[in-house]
Amino acid sequence: MIIRPRAADLKVVGLYTGKVIVGVGLLMLIPLVVSVIFAEWNPAIDFLIGIAACFVFGMLMEVFCQTTRDLTWAHGLVVAGFSWFTAMILGAIPHWLSGHFASYLDAMFDLMSGYTTTGLYLLQDLDHISHGLNMWRHLLTYAGGQGIVVIALTFLFAGTAGAYKVYVGEGKDERLLPNVIQTARAIWLVSLSYLVVGSLALWVVGMSLGQAPVRGFLHAVWIFMGAWSTGGFAPQSYNTMYYHSVGY
Repeated sequence: MIIRPRAADLKVVGLYTGKVIVGVGLLMLIPLVVSVIFAEWNPAIDFLIGIAACFVFGMLMEVFCQTTRDLTWAHGLVVAGFSWFTAMILGAIPHWLSGHFASYLDAMFDLMSGYTTTGLYLLQDLDHISHGLNMWRHLLTYAGGQGIVVIALTFLFAGTAGAYKVYVGEGKDERLLPNVIQTARAIWLVSLSYLVVGSLALWVVGMSLGQAPVRGFLHAVWIFMGAWSTGGFAPQSYNTMYYHSVGY
């Protein structure tokens, strides 16, 4: 256990936490693209600010916590916990800037609810939020089901024996493949495959209900993301009752 952490311990924790937060920033690019496509310029700026905050944090950790020391089991636990806490704070920036939350604490509550696939929310006027913010909400619960550490392992970790210790620190122990980084990528491959198939099926249902093609596609993706991790998020305040369809 890290009872009295030394500077070397803090560097290890900071370096790998920075990698995870950069992964959160990369994830934020998706709702940014959605906002740009639908000409939602204010939400686009919100996401740019959020991405910049994540990248700046990650780069500062990379600069000031540079170390060749690998992680121990204790480091893995601390990295996982600190990453979730930091991701909650920085990931809530677009939420707070949207103006749909009474306080920053409420915005962080929604972030943690998404990451943990809890499904509770404090967002105000859900039926009139931007497409970008809706994409971010559902992407949170979809990615949270896999784990934000899994995101970092998939794209940002390479050649570290300590990767498995961070993976276990997030409460996971599945090893589909001998290498934990390959396991993380396999998890995402399976999840994305189901996302494509499930979203297409729900899109067909939405079109049969009379939804416009673009709206139907977005709702299909969002509903599947919310259901995949049993998170319960939905783009309308009436949840799936809004659609009056057994298909949803």
